[in-house]
Amino acid sequence: MKIRLAAIALILVGVGAVALVVVRPTFGGSSGSDYITSTVTTGTVSATSVATGTVAASTVYGLKFGATADIVSTAATTSGTGGSTSSNSSSTTSSSSLTWPVQTIAVKVGQSVTKGTVVATADATAAQLALASAQATLASAQSKLATDQGGPTALTLAQAKNQLNQSYSSYAQAVTSQQNTAQKNALTLSQAQNAVTVAQDQLTADWAASPPDATTIAKDQAALASAQQNLTSTQLNISQSNQQAAQSVANASTSYQAAELSYQSKVAPAPAATIQADQAAVAAAQVTVNADQAAVNDATLTAPADGLIVAVNVLPGVNAPSSGYAIEESVGPMVANASFAESVVSGLQVGQSATVSVTGAGASVPGTLTQIVPVATSSSSSGISSSVATYAVTVTLTSPPATVLAGMSATVTVTTAEADNALRVPATALEGSASAGYSVLVMNSDGSTTSRTVQVGLVTTSMAQITSGLSAGEAVVTGTVSNKNSTTTTAGGVGGINSLTGGGNAGGPGFGP
Repeated sequence: MKIRLAAIALILVGVGAVALVVVRPTFGGSSGSDYITSTVTTGTVSATSVATGTVAASTVYGLKFGATADIVSTAATTSGTGGSTSSNSSSTTSSSSLTWPVQTIAVKVGQSVTKGTVVATADATAAQLALASAQATLASAQSKLATDQGGPTALTLAQAKNQLNQSYSSYAQAVTSQQNTAQKNALTLSQAQNAVTVAQDQLTADWAASPPDATTIAKDQAALASAQQNLTSTQLNISQSNQQAAQSVANASTSYQAAELSYQSKVAPAPAATIQADQAAVAAAQVTVNADQAAVNDATLTAPADGLIVAVNVLPGVNAPSSGYAIEESVGPMVANASFAESVVSGLQVGQSATVSVTGAGASVPGTLTQIVPVATSSSSSGISSSVATYAVTVTLTSPPATVLAGMSATVTVTTAEADNALRVPATALEGSASAGYSVLVMNSDGSTTSRTVQVGLVTTSMAQITSGLSAGEAVVTGTVSNKNSTTTTAGGVGGINSLTGGGNAGGPGFGP
């Protein structure tokens, strides 16, 4: 019977240890080799995936005067590039131009704080002035909206009516004046025309005298010429006077029409577009007031949550810088971020248990896998053109000691499968394959061996769960070792195990015959 060679040095994942015993066979075995056996035990069989990474704070808040707290960085991200965020404070824009003289600093780097703890204060005089101006603008906008919505007052109506009456009176006066001017001009024209007729008649009569008197004729001719000249001048003046009177009437009529339109606009309700514009102005003014009020409130900086102060960038008596954060605080549980190869990431799931070993802190901390970024990143080794796809994984630590600090290197071990209270044997005890089935060599009490078919559950590189075919306390053969100093006998390995130091691929019963 052919025995598989087992690895003496096994990486055991689970509870308890497996004892290996070297037994010389009494029959059925080679006289030049001894059996290595292991006892069937009850315990936990675990499959794990391992990657290296770093410890980080779950969330870091940045605090600045006049603005609500910003998330500077967070482990909760949907991309593989980290959780860096930008400022989203509604009051940042209005407060960034204000001066913030720092009054007090109540914390120092490394200090633990609770939510609501005052960490720093600044003089809010500039912010209060901006708030007062914004409130005045809001009041004006609200007043205009109320007036437009309520319609004209009795006083407004009376004033509008009075203006319309005055305009009509001016128009009526212009019409009357035109009529009077026309009558006066008609009389003046008639008189001038009559003077011409009289002078003409006189000249005619004097010509009829016998003999006509030359002096009288000359006098009559001069009188006729004067009367005709006066008529021409009168006609020109009358034309101008009538035009002026007509223009006055036209101007008065235009003014009256404008007064009527003005009256209608004053007594009519405000159109919907005006109301909407008023409402928009009130809303914009309210936003400014809210932002300025928040800026005044944020002259006192408080911790947004329980956490640890990681940066203090201001000094009392000095104006706070217009950019950057005055105080930074890390909050929430610590996390470990690691990149797992694509070959194992399919076995990872949110909620799986993990262990994070932090060498710098000398601690091994339990945790839970809380995030798998579904976008791969690629990395390549120097001089090698092919790249390896990895996936960012976040493990949230459970009650890490104070010695575990952000930025420390960590080894993240995620338990991808686990069988508790299971019968188990070293994986090297298995013979066969997943497709053909498995068997083991059972060491009898007399030193002989018997091949027995077994059913397996979870199989890892180190341990195999036995679901039927064995009982706790039985001994199984895990390999042979030569009793000759010059030779070590080897056989085909289970799961790629090919030396005394172990080997194979983690993750499941992928073993060759």
